[in-house]
Order: sequence, then structure tokens, then C-alpha cells
Amino acid sequence: MKTLASWAPAPNLTVSAIESGDPDWIVSVGRRNAEQDRDRASCPVCGIQSSSRHSSYVRTLRDLSAQGRPVNIQARLTRWRCRNDQCDRRIFAERLPTLATPFARRTARLAGIVRLFGHSVGGRPSERLMARLGMPVSDTTILRSVKECAGTQPTRGVVRVAGIDEWAWRKGMTFGTVIVDLERRQVVELLADRSAGTAADWFKRHPEIEVVSRDRAGLYADAARQGAPQARQVADRFHLLKNFQETVERQLGRFEAPIRASAVQVEDDPDTREQPVIERSNGCSDVAAHERLLRRGRDAARKAMFDEIRALYEAGSPVTEIARKLGLGPRRVYRWVRRIDLPEPSAMEPKACTPAYFGAFLARSWAEGTTKVRHLFSDIRHRGYTGSYSHLARFLAPWRSSSSPSGEAGERPSSDEEAPAPPHVRTLDPMTGRQISPLTAAALCVKPRGQMTDRQIVNVDALKAASVEFTTMRHLAMRFRGLLRGGTVERLDIWLSDARTCGIYGMRRFARTLRQDIEAVRNAMLEPWSNGQTEGTDQQVEDAQACHVWPCRRRPPSRTDDAVAGLKFAPRVKKTPPKWHLTVACHAK
Repeated sequence: MKTLASWAPAPNLTVSAIESGDPDWIVSVGRRNAEQDRDRASCPVCGIQSSSRHSSYVRTLRDLSAQGRPVNIQARLTRWRCRNDQCDRRIFAERLPTLATPFARRTARLAGIVRLFGHSVGGRPSERLMARLGMPVSDTTILRSVKECAGTQPTRGVVRVAGIDEWAWRKGMTFGTVIVDLERRQVVELLADRSAGTAADWFKRHPEIEVVSRDRAGLYADAARQGAPQARQVADRFHLLKNFQETVERQLGRFEAPIRASAVQVEDDPDTREQPVIERSNGCSDVAAHERLLRRGRDAARKAMFDEIRALYEAGSPVTEIARKLGLGPRRVYRWVRRIDLPEPSAMEPKACTPAYFGAFLARSWAEGTTKVRHLFSDIRHRGYTGSYSHLARFLAPWRSSSSPSGEAGERPSSDEEAPAPPHVRTLDPMTGRQISPLTAAALCVKPRGQMTDRQIVNVDALKAASVEFTTMRHLAMRFRGLLRGGTVERLDIWLSDARTCGIYGMRRFARTLRQDIEAVRNAMLEPWSNGQTEGTDQQVEDAQACHVWPCRRRPPSRTDDAVAGLKFAPRVKKTPPKWHLTVACHAK
């Protein structure tokens, strides 16, 4: 059985008593060599021993919990007088170096646990977790201990390989710049803004940098060229593949088209002008005919607006001037000038409570001769339909006036309407009968076949069978992935030449952008460095902000004093003081 001495919190202490208080355990301790040390003590300032006793007091320290209850250690210590006339200290207290630091309210081992929790999960989450473990500590105390620990961090070595990226002070509003030492996997600096000038100034203060890893943003490329012309720039391989996927998505969605080279005829077609007459055709009611007439009028007005925007753009007017002249938003104008045809109106994705969700099955059943609503209602109920019978009946009503159903919106174009030609080839998922979106098709285009599921393989085969354009882009995508995993400069030049001559505008444009940053792209294939560490650090910093790692509405400290867990801060540049957040260490020591 262990004695009280073996349970002592420090080697030179012994437990004299243990009491159970109402909420806490109270442990009284004393020195083992009290008979030898009670008549003398050394001054912590001058080091001269003194035998002049002043008084005694009880020092209380919070320790690790026991049985889920807090533990308080009480040690009776002596105060002494320093008899050295040249010493600034007149009275000093007995120290416990193996148990706690001077002026501390908790033991060294508990302080280490507090710092570890602060490094790992932040302030308020640590406060809740520590209280549950029987060691209650406030969030401000946790953050203060982390900050104090940061001030004792050793000076970093020379930074040879730096990764640079943006991070958000406030998500979507205010951004800064984070710089990471990729060799040591440590954050080097947090800059207050996202500008080429600030980053270039930092690079100029570190001429020892040899490699700069970055994403495809031209801002940081300019900063590296201005501040570190001697460094080799490496484009991040993940962002290269992501940019390729985005190009494929725009191409499949008919966003990538040679706008300036296209000849657009802006004509005033009198046939498209709607007459204010409500027609009754195909047995439709006056209400249905009126709704169809209004819809055709809106479509005609939308088409006229699109033609006017294209005409102004072809005449050389900038997007901002077109938006101001027509009273439209610049984002809408920018989207429309990048297209050669009128984009389809946005529609809500059908859900299981709407008959349109089962449009493909209903159209197939209708073509096979099943036209009774109650039979179709029973069939789709077994497939998960949660809507009403009357909703399905209204959906099928326009189909009865035509020989074949329409797969969209549950309505057929009447005889007095011209069905517009589809803007691009629509490929349906063979398993569900639903259209494969450009976003999904782009993701499948760059994904290796060995990493696909059975359904994805079927979709890729359907896309390749329906579109020669998709087949060409997928072939280029697989070759590009191989280059990023270990290619040569010669193979990259061949790939760029093939992309320029493939006849697809999106691929030609992507190859042209790679040519503008060709050195960084070549280094991405030859250098082992990646910007993944920097991207992970960005997310950790933003997650720390989302967890309320530090109190809000505080002014940020100066750059020289507030390195928290190795992260130094730059002063904020915004004049209005928004909520800001103090970043903690990404790697617990």
C-alpha cells in the first residue's frame, strides 16, 4: 500500500493531511527536509542566504482533479528578509520550483494541461471540457497561458521554402495573408491584408528564401517576383487540377465560348411579339392559355435584353457601362456576355414531393400506354413519391393533349409555340433518368476510372457516348494528371500543343493561362513542394475563429509582443474596429 509521501505532488514534498471539502479536495503538504531548511533561505534576486524570518503564509495551488472533483494544494511557506543592502528585494517568499512557478495559482502539470487544451481546441471549448473534467478554468485564463507560452518560443531558423496563401479575418469580408515554413511545418507570419505590396515587403526582409509555393492567384505571383526574384515559384498541383475542372465545367455549361469572334445577329422578329389575345388551343383553359401567353412574353423580353447586351458588348462597350445603361447588375451582364446563347432560367431542383422528380419514369410509363392517374400514382408512391394525387393529376393534364409527354416542368409546348433548340446536349443518368449537371460531369471528367463507383463509370460512358467534346477533354485531363504526378518539360509542351489544337475553346484558353505562368507550372512537376500545408493552416486559423478562441472587440496587440504559439501578428489596417480573433498554435508543443 502506498504511503502519503508517495502521493506527494513534488519529490521534495510530503502530504501531511487530506480533507474532503464541499466541492474540492484539500491536500496539505510540507517539505521533507524542513529541519535543515527552516533556518535559512536564498534570495531569488541576489542569491545570498538569509536566516532572518519575516512571517509565514499558506500558498494555495490548484492541481489535477481526483474522482472528478477539483484538488487544492495548501503549502505553508516562510517569508524571509534579505539582509543584503545592495539588493533591491527586501522580503522574499520561499519557492517551490518543482511544484509551481512564482506567483502561479496552479501547479506546473495543471498549467501544462491548460496550455495543451488551449492549443488544441481554443478558449471556450476548452473551458467547457476542463469544467467537465473537474479542473474549472476560464477561457481568458486559457488564452493568457497560451500567449505567455508563446513569448518563450525559441527563435526560428532561416526560411528556405515558404508557402503563401490567404486567410479570412472575417469570412467573405476581410482577408489576410499567411506564410508557412514548409520545411519545418510552422507558421512564420500572419499579414494583416491580402496585397502584393505587403507580401513583397515581407519577402524583401527574407532574402534567404529559395522556393515560394503558391496557388494560381496572380497577386502572390507578383509579390514573389517583386520581393523574392531569386526564388523559384511553384504552382500548387491541387489548384492546377481544380482550375482544369472549372474550365471543363464552364465548357460543358456553354460558358466557355469565343465571344468576340462570334457574329451575333440582333434582329427584331415580329413573330416573337406577343399579341394581347388569350388563345384557347389544345383544349386548355383560359387561365392556362393566359399563363402561357405571359410566359412567352417574359421569354421574349428576356431574349431581347440578351440580344441588346450582346450587341453592346460586340460594339466594344465594357461590362460596367452596359450595366449602368440598362440598369442591370454587373454580375448578370458579365455572365451573359460570356455566352453565345440565352441561358435557361433558374429552376428549383425537383424533390420527392413533386411529380417532376419522377418525370423520366412517368414519361416512359406514358409512352408504354399507362395513362390513368391512379395507376401512375400507385407506381410512383412505391418509388418514394410523397405528394398528393391532385398534384400528379395537374402535372399530367397537359400531356393528354399531345401524343408524347414532356420531360420538363410537366407541360408540353402547344401548337402555337415554337420549342427552342436546346443550348447544349443533355445527358441523362442511365440509372435515375435525371440530367447530369455540368458540375458533376466536370468532376467525373478529371477523376480516374479506378477511383469511380459503378454508377460514376456508367455516367462517364454515357457522357462519352453523347459528346465527343467530353471525350476529348477527359483524355486531356488524364494526361494532365499524369504530368502533375511526375512529368517532364517536354511532355508538358506536347500537352499544351495538343490542348491548343483540340478545337475546344475552354482547353485553348486553359493552355493559354498556363503559358502565362509556365515557369511555376514546370516547377510544380519538378519540385516536391506543395501548398497543402498552407491550405490546412488557413482552415485551422478560420476554425479557431469560428470556435471563439479569444474574446472579441479587442484591439490586436503589437507585432513584437503577441506571437501566440509561434504565430506573430501584423497590425490591422482597417479603420473601423470589427471583431477580430487571436490565432492559436497549429501544432501543440
